[in-house]
Amino acid sequence: MRLGVLALLAAVWLSLSGPYTVHEWLIFAFGAVSVAFVWRLYVALDRAAGGGSEFFRPSSWLRLPRFLVAFALKVAAANLHTTKLILSPKIELHPRLRRVPASQKTSFGQVLYANFITLTPGTITLDLRDDELLVYALDAESEADVMDGSMDRDVLRLEGGSD
Repeated sequence: MRLGVLALLAAVWLSLSGPYTVHEWLIFAFGAVSVAFVWRLYVALDRAAGGGSEFFRPSSWLRLPRFLVAFALKVAAANLHTTKLILSPKIELHPRLRRVPASQKTSFGQVLYANFITLTPGTITLDLRDDELLVYALDAESEADVMDGSMDRDVLRLEGGSD
């Protein structure tokens, strides 16, 4: 399995790097170092997750594109909302803190969920404890985007939970 991931990383790098000439040996050297570094991170994450984690199985990799599309759409919508808040002549922010349940089965899944909330404009995850996240939101709409549970379900689906 680990060698399969290494081959996948190398193939992705090769497909994104072209065009190739014999005289550009430095690009190949840096590419090999980059692939080795990312593979080493992958192995470390696999060990930290206790080995054999659902996230590191091929089925999770197959669910990844759907998750990334859903996440990109959420980020785009949150970006538009945050831009509207910033550009409005009278900014009326009503920031709030909320505890949000994290229904993921693994700590890795919960950390992934917390990071994706933080990557969404208008929200920041401040704490993760006892299967709960403490989330700061700029306003009610940003809060509602987290509280509707769709991102939680997306990460749970990626993790191998319900579909």
